[in-house]
Amino acid sequence: MAVTSLAGSATTNLNPADGTGAAAVFWGGGHLATDASGNIILSDRGNLRKVTQSGVVVTLATQGSWDGVAIDPSGNIYGSGNALGIAGSSATFAALLQEFSVSAAYQQLFANWESSGTNPIVGLGGLVMDSKGALFLADVANNRIVKFNVGSNTWAVFAGASASGNQDGVGTAATFTLSTQSDLAIDSNDNLYVRSVDTVRKVAPDGTVTTIASQLQTSGTIAVDKAGNIYTSGNQVINRIASDGSVVSYRFTNTTDFITSLVVDSSGNLYAGTRGIGAQIFKITFPND
Repeated sequence: MAVTSLAGSATTNLNPADGTGAAAVFWGGGHLATDASGNIILSDRGNLRKVTQSGVVVTLATQGSWDGVAIDPSGNIYGSGNALGIAGSSATFAALLQEFSVSAAYQQLFANWESSGTNPIVGLGGLVMDSKGALFLADVANNRIVKFNVGSNTWAVFAGASASGNQDGVGTAATFTLSTQSDLAIDSNDNLYVRSVDTVRKVAPDGTVTTIASQLQTSGTIAVDKAGNIYTSGNQVINRIASDGSVVSYRFTNTTDFITSLVVDSSGNLYAGTRGIGAQIFKITFPND
């Protein structure tokens, strides 16, 4: 496994700033996506930022509060998030999706699709788009996968229930235990993948949930490549999981910071976002790639 630091400081995550390579500063802890040109698009302390293959970092949008990130074939960027509002005399967290178009226009979608007066992570989680243009959210506040149809402005629970657990099944008969770092990944056949505590779970297009691998480290993120290999992280380790569930582990010792998000580009390169003493974006290639 070959690892290079693409951008970000190894020694600070304070005062995020655009720049090139190590001169750029990330807050860290956001989600990653890749566009058709190989740029890494990420959420960073609520902002939307881009990293080129040359390590140039620019801020795309400061409107909204970005968390999970997905990109459609035209280059429009979608994100999960929430907005803090006031209901009567009390604060409320209102979940929404948002779009940053190729023409740099920002708009909110599905405003207040769920809300909470106490839970600040409502609406947050990894986001992906399937081949039909539907968006799927790893709804970490409710341990479930939610499907959004942008064209019809409708949403529904796709898999999982509010109760935590690791039960396989179909749709709401299955259970997940999601964390605030829960990425959501999707393969070329529109199968979804998510980490649920120490397991990797697969959600088929019909909502059937199965367990692919288990007894991993209890926290970690997830990505999948076009060949069907699944990547998930632990404490200074990246696991590469084949479709048959076999696991090969690679030590990730380029930083002591925690891996907080993973994504694979169309060429099979893996990218890891980290947060800790610093916050960086790493590019990773594997043997035989």
